[in-house]
Amino acid sequence: MAKPAVTDADLRRAHRAMRIATPFDAMSDLLRAALAAAARATASRELQRAARRPAGGAPDLKRRAAGDFDD
Repeated sequence: MAKPAVTDADLRRAHRAMRIATPFDAMSDLLRAALAAAARATASRELQRAARRPAGGAPDLKRRAAGDFDD
């Protein structure tokens, strides 16, 4: 499986999620490489989840509660 492309927005989202104390623009190359690896892993996991998700998205819970189980 190829590595997913990581955008600047993905890096910034990972930076916020990991709560790194160093400001984004002042990160060292080593820290930026580690952050890119974390963002790639997150993107890969999200792609795998999207592949397993049904085409219509989340099931309609109100309809299922009414007894209609046809998707």
